[in-house]
Order: sequence, then C-alpha cells, then structure tokens
Amino acid sequence: MEPQHRLMLLSGIIAAVCGLLAGFLGSRLAGPPLPEMSAVARSGRFQLVDRDGRERGRLEVDQHGVARLSLCGQDVALPLVSLAADPHLGARLELDDQRQGAVVLHAAPQGARSIALYQEGRLRLGLEVQKNGDAAVNFYDKGNRIITLGLNHQDDPHLVFYGAGQKPALDMVSKKNGDRNLQLFGKDGTPRLVLGLKHDNKAALGLFDRQGKTRAALLDEPALILLKRGKLVRTLP
Repeated sequence: MEPQHRLMLLSGIIAAVCGLLAGFLGSRLAGPPLPEMSAVARSGRFQLVDRDGRERGRLEVDQHGVARLSLCGQDVALPLVSLAADPHLGARLELDDQRQGAVVLHAAPQGARSIALYQEGRLRLGLEVQKNGDAAVNFYDKGNRIITLGLNHQDDPHLVFYGAGQKPALDMVSKKNGDRNLQLFGKDGTPRLVLGLKHDNKAALGLFDRQGKTRAALLDEPALILLKRGKLVRTLP
C-alpha cells in the first residue's frame, strides 16, 4: 500500500474513534433524560412544609365546597394569612398579626364590599360599599358602632352618631340639591327633634312625642303648628 493511502486510512480511523468517544462522553455528561412533566396536578389538599417538616401552609377544598389558602408563621400554629372563596359568601382575605389585630377584606356575591380592621380582637374601623351603592366609614367601640360617615347612592353625605344598642342618636344630612337637616333621637331610636333648611332658605323645626308623632312645628308660614296624637290642634300665622 502506498504511503499516501496509508495516511488517509489512518486519518479516517482516528476520526471515527474520536466521534465514538465524543458521543460516549456526551451521553455520560448530559445525565439521564428528564421525565416528562405533567400539565395538571390534581388533589383535594396541598401542604407546604419548611425544612424542619413543620406545616407552614395549606391549600384545600373543605367539605362545604370552600376553597382556602392558609399560610402560617414559623412559630405560630394559627394562620397569619387566610384566603377563602366561598360559593355562598363570596371571597374573603384575612391578615392576622397574632396579637388580636387583623385586617379582613370581603367581597360578597351580591356586590357588597368591605374592609374591617380589628384591635385586641374587637372591630374598630370598617369601610363598606353596599350593593345599592351606599358607601360608609364606620367607627366602633368595644365592637359597637358609634359613628357612621357615608354617602348614599345619590352621593348625599350624611353623618350618624349612635347611642346604646347601636340606635341612632344624631343624624345630619346635606343633600346635593341644597337641603340640610339635623335629627335628634331618643334612647330607643325614636326621632324627637328635626331641624331643617331647604334650598330656598325656608327653615323648619319639628318636635315629636315619645312615639315619634309630630307634636309641634315651627315654620315660616304658618309660623306655628300644634298637634296632639298626630291630629291638628292649633295653628298660628
């Protein structure tokens, strides 16, 4: 065999050996093939644990059909965050600081929305929008509502103070058309006095008996109206 042919044959053998060696090393270095990932994981409950095996979170659907996500702190058994989707009560998010303070956001299926702030386990402040569009900020003392500052669905502002049993004690309204009035209530929530001013500057003062029926009215014209048990007794010009 001629030297040139021998050189070509030797070069081919070397190339083939290098190719086999590269393929072998490539398969070793690449490792085993990755398993095919499933597109959907299905379960009624998922549990999240830390490195010490303690439960830190849970995602589940309970027996009532409520889907809930709960997250716990490192040294706390009760959840710090709770997110629930209830088919009947709507969506609810609770943020708890474990010192009896919490923030609760709630969206009801009928359209009402609210944000509630708790301190020492008692409701202190609430922000709400009712399904009819009424919006209000409510202040609480020992869990009882004492003040409401709000807007009705016609965007008329009003302020209400509450007495014992959360019954209205004082109510002030200022309407967009210029009408303004102030109402005072008895301990049982029955109106006892109304002071009003119309947009045309006509003023009125009304007094009511313990049953809420008009007893006297002071107006521009007639000047005075007296009633008893809802029946007219006398008028003065």
